Amino acid sequence: MKWPLIICTLFIGNSLCGQFYLNDIIGLKVSQEKYQLMRKNKIKKITANSIEADGSTTKGFLLSQELQTDGKKMVSTIANLSSPLEKITNIYELSKLKRTFVNRASIETKTDYNYNENGLLNKVMSTTIDSVQKTPISETHLWQYKANGIPNRMIKLADGMDTVLVEFVADSTGLIIEEYWFKKGKKIESYYYYYSNNQLTDVVRFNLKANRLIPDYVYEYNQQNQLINMIQVSFNGSAVVHWTYTYHANGLRETETARDKEKNIIAKIIYNFERQ
Repeated sequence: MKWPLIICTLFIGNSLCGQFYLNDIIGLKVSQEKYQLMRKNKIKKITANSIEADGSTTKGFLLSQELQTDGKKMVSTIANLSSPLEKITNIYELSKLKRTFVNRASIETKTDYNYNENGLLNKVMSTTIDSVQKTPISETHLWQYKANGIPNRMIKLADGMDTVLVEFVADSTGLIIEEYWFKKGKKIESYYYYYSNNQLTDVVRFNLKANRLIPDYVYEYNQQNQLINMIQVSFNGSAVVHWTYTYHANGLRETETARDKEKNIIAKIIYNFERQ
């Protein structure tokens, strides 16, 4: 099982992917919507089973998400045979994500989310501590918006690294279509976002090795605006994973299936729900 790819699709918004707009803004929105859906349907706990291509249950697989403390805390636990157990704790205030703790082996990462008076994300502060190396590493994202609430730039500050300035370009409807990274005044990365019916369909970057634009992600939705297909491409374009999703009538995700470039099944995840 290609575990890092599974984690990225399950927990989008946890700084596993490169694009800042996709990760900070869209990822946070998706995470918030899932949290609200759990509360609306009075779901206390989600667990999952993983099925291999031959129909057998994946050994050592563990995935659970549980709402605690009157819905103000969500604790997620993830593990498989090739990775150490990972525990993710989300803390909410007024139904907004305020703090996340990620514990994995000897490494702990704390991330704080701050919002402006209009409820827009304006600061993400992350600190990672390795109990073995004992040297904390910090990173801060400072988001800036136009008067209409559309993000126009983000400043990334990190320990021991040059500041990265990220600028965004929006279309006439306010959708972000371009993301550019600058370091010391030099453009170092470019991303492009494409939409259909105001829904994100493609996230694309220029691949130096291939000397052309290659999508990192391709999305497809059903008539209920639910994500039903996603294509995930590795940085060099050599690995492709196709994801398909199904849902219950109440909007909660039922299954997600990963297939390789030849459409062979890698694994299938089936979700189970425990109500309050």
